[in-house]
Amino acid sequence: MRKLIALLCAMMWLALATGAQAQNADLAAQDLRLARIADAMLVSNVKLCRETMPVTGMILHSADQYGNAAPSLFRNGSLAIAAVVPGSTAERAGLKSGDGIAAVNGVSVNSMVPTGKDHLREVAFFQLAGLAPEASVELTILRDGETRSVGFDAPQGCQSLVEVLPSGDFSARSNGRVIQVQYDFLLSLSDDQLAVILAHELSHSVLEHRRRKVEAGIDNASIMRHLGRNQQVNRQAEIEADRLSVHILANAGYDAAIAPAFWRSEQGLVAGGGAIPSFIYPTQSARAAMIEQEIARYLPLGHGPSWPGHLLRLRDASFAGDQAF
Repeated sequence: MRKLIALLCAMMWLALATGAQAQNADLAAQDLRLARIADAMLVSNVKLCRETMPVTGMILHSADQYGNAAPSLFRNGSLAIAAVVPGSTAERAGLKSGDGIAAVNGVSVNSMVPTGKDHLREVAFFQLAGLAPEASVELTILRDGETRSVGFDAPQGCQSLVEVLPSGDFSARSNGRVIQVQYDFLLSLSDDQLAVILAHELSHSVLEHRRRKVEAGIDNASIMRHLGRNQQVNRQAEIEADRLSVHILANAGYDAAIAPAFWRSEQGLVAGGGAIPSFIYPTQSARAAMIEQEIARYLPLGHGPSWPGHLLRLRDASFAGDQAF
């Protein structure tokens, strides 16, 4: 009996371990898929963004994101490359998954101290993002016990950390610094649908909505975001983001018509908060119609390049309820 119990326990452990490995592999694949689409969008829209960064094609992670769960991932140091986007400057520079990073342009990783909810990964990412536009990327790499210096030039793109959120709500979100797409939601989207979501979230960053809301005294920390002026400003921000998103898509090489098609789809219903009417998001039909109006007026060919100056000027305006139609 003891042997049988031991055998069953071993089989259960093996099944759990195999399942966890498969889940981690799926997550890594989606991380790479997201980075591939996002990096191209960040680079192709760099002229719209006031804050830029080198888009290297590296996906970073750090040991403090995992606790004690994944020591094998960090044999070369506590900050490592999780994956490299195919065709990126990082790949051409010879960087590989598993490489440890000891320094970023002369700044030691050991001197990088996370604060608040940040991990070492975020500190290193924004250290890299803060390089001057004309600066090359200079990394000290640890690989199999050897230290090497790797330098390369990377294209500039809009400054934003784009990542997969392993758990949480079935949604995507942006706080002005970080764009997150929840894993299960990501799985439900085609590449074109994911591009629409990313374009909408990137629009919030391009239009500097977080800063403008803070300056306007908007309270989004509680249920108050759904009421009064908070609600009005939040809805205005969503409308601005929807309209700018088609220009971002066009600049990234997409047919702008995929945006209204998405908002009329089942996935668009989910992205807009579900079947229950939202205080903040317009209805699906209203979003699609508004976007089609934007395309007809400002993107009649349906593709880029596009310079949506009528929307970009809103960055220097307060949230006063005026729309730039």
